[in-house]
Amino acid sequence: MKSVVIAQENDVELQLDSALLFYRSQGTNHIYATQHAARVVDGRPTLLAGVPITLDQLADIADLAAQKTSYRGFVHDRVVYLAPNMIAWWVPAGTRHVWFKTTDKIGERAGDAKHPPLLFIVNRNDWSVFALRENERPGAATRLYTAPYYNVWEDGSICVGNVPTPERIGMESIAPFEDAFFRSRFTHPNNKRLIHRRGGAQHLWLDLLDGADFPLDRLIDAKQTLAEAISTNANED
Repeated sequence: MKSVVIAQENDVELQLDSALLFYRSQGTNHIYATQHAARVVDGRPTLLAGVPITLDQLADIADLAAQKTSYRGFVHDRVVYLAPNMIAWWVPAGTRHVWFKTTDKIGERAGDAKHPPLLFIVNRNDWSVFALRENERPGAATRLYTAPYYNVWEDGSICVGNVPTPERIGMESIAPFEDAFFRSRFTHPNNKRLIHRRGGAQHLWLDLLDGADFPLDRLIDAKQTLAEAISTNANED
């Protein structure tokens, strides 16, 4: 556990004042909260009788916390979902430089290649990528497709390896996450079915490195919508 340092501009002594207690119903998300005055009695912190907290009071507490922990400011134009410790954004189709270091026919090779439109989802525990069939901003009902990249698992999770990624999740981390993905060395497929075509992903990337257009109609349905992927990642956070 990381240590917590409370800094004060002036020489102010902090004293125990109050505490919040949260009760959760087992097997559900129902929460009951109470507020208690707290005092030091005979050198030991002691909770006094509590009173229920109203929804309005909880909202005030959450707003005060959000002022220090949540993003406030202009939203990046490619962001499609934003929550504390979670962000999702799309990347238009385009040409990017990629690097490979594999044991198959691609071998050690780098070059420009055309990429499909993509969707990235990042939370505190995971980092995922999916492909899109339409080169436009996705909505909640947009269907997602398997991103046909080496080092990506069947559920879209990216095998990070030793690639450095941003510690903080926010608007400023979009470009670093994209750079970490596209500038990594693609080494091996983590998913047996990355694309609908003869020769699979190996021949797909050989063709793309030779200048072929990306075959959007060959993408594999990931069997989920954007909203479903967001819900899954939110539950894993």
